[in-house]
Amino acid sequence: MGTLVLDLYTKGYPEITNRIRASVFLETSPLAAIASIIDATAGHPARFYHFPGLFRNNYKVSLDEIDGGGTVLANIALFDVVPGQLETVLCRPDEQLQVGALNSGLEAGDSNTLFNGVDNRPYYLGWDIVPSELNGRGIMIEGVDYSWDSEHGIFQLLIPDDKFQDLQWYNIHFNCQGQPAGNSYPTLRDFSIELITEDTVLTSDSWGKKLIIEPSSPYIEITCPDIATVVEGRPLMVEIGGINVVTVKFILGANLNWLRGSLYGMAGESFSVYKYSRAGVPEWRISEADGHFRNVGQQVDEDMIQVDVINKQLMDGSSKDKYQYARIYNEVVLNLPLTQVVAYADWATGNNKYLYSLADIATQEFHFPDRRGLFERNNNVGKSGDYQLEAIKILPDVKGVKIVPGLTTAGVIDNWEFGSNEFSVVQSYDIVTPGATETRPVNVSKNKYVLI
Repeated sequence: MGTLVLDLYTKGYPEITNRIRASVFLETSPLAAIASIIDATAGHPARFYHFPGLFRNNYKVSLDEIDGGGTVLANIALFDVVPGQLETVLCRPDEQLQVGALNSGLEAGDSNTLFNGVDNRPYYLGWDIVPSELNGRGIMIEGVDYSWDSEHGIFQLLIPDDKFQDLQWYNIHFNCQGQPAGNSYPTLRDFSIELITEDTVLTSDSWGKKLIIEPSSPYIEITCPDIATVVEGRPLMVEIGGINVVTVKFILGANLNWLRGSLYGMAGESFSVYKYSRAGVPEWRISEADGHFRNVGQQVDEDMIQVDVINKQLMDGSSKDKYQYARIYNEVVLNLPLTQVVAYADWATGNNKYLYSLADIATQEFHFPDRRGLFERNNNVGKSGDYQLEAIKILPDVKGVKIVPGLTTAGVIDNWEFGSNEFSVVQSYDIVTPGATETRPVNVSKNKYVLI
């Protein structure tokens, strides 16, 4: 993509004691500065503000007096910049200068001057000029009538005793030159990095940076600025460090267009946030997301134990803090049907422990389901988390249960039900079992986790 260099030349502002900031904005985002330069020089002499590597686009440029915190106290200048169409040459219109006039750089009686922009003089550096005397000799001949040093801006009359005459007019013509705009370079190729460890309120200056977030507590919040102040298409890159269970909540407001409308990051995860305008309406979007954002709440198996997994919780009935585990609590538990969650105080009652609980008001903790020691069944009636006792199905063509007398008693016959009317209790019978405490098929154990 072609780039350009924007140079802003200003006069001196000796009456201003505060800082002066020059800012460049996209026409489509007039509140979001894509680049700015702050001048804190005492006396504020005339100067250039140099912005290299801007992408070719339409811009607004603002010059503002600001206080120590960056608040605008007064606007000094506000104007549009529209880059010219890329051509093979770059041209500049003629300028007329009168000897003795303010900011002309020409003083009567002198035989040379500087056109270098210093002290409000014209800025002609890098241009090949052709001067003419409008009420004198006409077009001047370089090397005979004058010499011109375009690198340093030195204009010199060469004829002996030739001086600038008071009120005399000069016309300065600029020879067209090869178009140099494409020789610039993007200034956003590299990015700066900021370390965050606690609750933080970001500004639009954070966009274009990478944030490394290493929370000093299990839960922190990052508040993002007004979306109108952020440059469209400029990403905020985020990496969250650590291996312990930590949650970082990003507060982006109603403009977030992402999955469930909320954004929580956890240890080892990364993503980028950028602004996009849809038919003039801005929205936050997320890209390059690496983590459990989309899969939170899903269940997985692991051979490793709890301390060796990242952002996964064993389904062992643990009681956890709803802030430290904010993503699964807010995006999963609070969105389950009411019949699939129970009050914290009721979780240990009956079969409730196979469900999630809501958070306790006092402790702010909630329960994960306790699914240890259970076989799973795909749901066809009822709800996920329903518990069923052991049972033996009696098939229609089976006349009864085989009873073998005289063996070791494994259960009292009066406590069993048999699907047949052909059983007689004329004598005492024993029921044969292998002596186990549960009914089970051949199996292998695994650790069941839920993604948090």
